[in-house]
Amino acid sequence: MIRDFLTGMGFMAEGFRIVARPGMRRYAAAPVLVSLVVFLGLAALLGWGFDTWMAALLPAGWDWLEWLLWPLFAVAIILVWVFTYIHLTNLIGAPFNDLLAERVLAETRGTPHPEGNWSQLLRDGARAAANTVAVLVYSLRWAIPLLVLTLIPGLNLVAPALWLVFNAWLLALEYADYPLGARGLAFREQRALVARERPAALGFGLAALVATSIPVVNLVAMPAAVAGATRLFAERVGTSAAPEVSQEPDA
Repeated sequence: MIRDFLTGMGFMAEGFRIVARPGMRRYAAAPVLVSLVVFLGLAALLGWGFDTWMAALLPAGWDWLEWLLWPLFAVAIILVWVFTYIHLTNLIGAPFNDLLAERVLAETRGTPHPEGNWSQLLRDGARAAANTVAVLVYSLRWAIPLLVLTLIPGLNLVAPALWLVFNAWLLALEYADYPLGARGLAFREQRALVARERPAALGFGLAALVATSIPVVNLVAMPAAVAGATRLFAERVGTSAAPEVSQEPDA
């Protein structure tokens, strides 16, 4: 399990190596631009409202514990911010991410890269965007309880750790769509396959989350995650037509 977890983390590093290659840079350029625009917008919003949100989260009468609670709440707010940033960039950049994933898939299969057209790009991008929405809908049943937990004094001490695991799992699901969606798999089928590789998926998701949380690095994190996840799930699950997938427990 630990070995698979570390292997999953390694695929994020592999993603950075892939998008840094001369032949891949043009496919990563548009996702990087999307990341930059979204990052600047959300960073401005966070800077404007951070103190207000912190004051609202710190319970009255707990001033003597502010030195301990402030960092915990700050981490929780940043994780929520990262969650928003990731899904916005993936939603907006879906068509370009799909094009990058197709190029990585072709390389993994050892086949010529198909020359796509604008209609195919928009169609595939719409599918990837729809999967991002599906992940967001799926996440609500966990995000809402976690947000409530973040507001409860005492219990909110464990909120940052739960947000960490939660975001890592969602990232694995979201980026897995690029290789698995190309096989015609629906979101529930994708989730079943990712669950079979849970340690590797969580390792990859955590590495992607860390990369997305680092300023400047996060501008390249999205295309790197697309490339890394495509290589990870193409190698672990395969790239052929959709297989029979048994139902997995909701998680």
